[in-house]
Amino acid sequence: MSNLRQILKPSIRAVSNRMRYPHARVGSCSFVQDGSILAPGVVVGRNCHIFGAHLEAGTFLGDNVIVGPQARLAGTNVGRRCVIENEVDLFRSLLEEFVSVQAKCTINQTTVGRYSYFAREAYVNDVSIGSFASIGPRTLIGSGDHPHDLVSTSPVFYSTRRQCGTSFAQINHFIERKFISLGHDVWIGANVFVRDGVTIGDGAIVAAGATVTMDVPPYTIVGGVPAKVIRSRFPEDILKRLLALQWWGWDEARLRAAQPWFAQPDIAAFLRWAES
Repeated sequence: MSNLRQILKPSIRAVSNRMRYPHARVGSCSFVQDGSILAPGVVVGRNCHIFGAHLEAGTFLGDNVIVGPQARLAGTNVGRRCVIENEVDLFRSLLEEFVSVQAKCTINQTTVGRYSYFAREAYVNDVSIGSFASIGPRTLIGSGDHPHDLVSTSPVFYSTRRQCGTSFAQINHFIERKFISLGHDVWIGANVFVRDGVTIGDGAIVAAGATVTMDVPPYTIVGGVPAKVIRSRFPEDILKRLLALQWWGWDEARLRAAQPWFAQPDIAAFLRWAES
């Protein structure tokens, strides 16, 4: 009887998903926990796990969201028309509309603005990311920190998190996680490491392979290990006008109307149009 139950389990789950979410498509062998919400048009691939009620809040998938095979989502709000590719782990996060997460990314305790994307195998933890951000492949943002001025760098002596399975500390003696902020229209290249506590300003660019240990001003290009300023993207007067414009907050109609101005190199002409 138990073997028969195991054989029939995927079919029973598929029927249950169709009954609970008739307006969505849930792939075979996928599990959607009570407390989660699938909006109309959602497509969930095979062998996915969408967890809800056992966390602080359920998982919500907005209209026409696509979730690839073997993805795991928990306690997460995903805006309309987002794409979550295969083998993505997405926990306790908020994604606004039109966000794309490519295969094998891990995103935890992170907020992401609209029209942003993560390339393959990015790892992001405890981060705020603005709109129109481009996060390159294999980036590592928010991996935690270790002390350099204590006798030992091992967390077994200063942390109660039990990273080694035990701890000698009764209280935490060091802040291991510090919030990271990435602004709007930021481009992070491939294989970049961003240290905890760093702020990267609007419009900044981080070159591939960089190690970012200090704050990056808006519209600045940095690179190297550790990352250093290469140059500003624009003159100071242009930079100030772009920041004041805050175009990343425009509605979709205005963004579409502005598309030809975004896709050309004359920044002054764009500003004249935008400020008129």
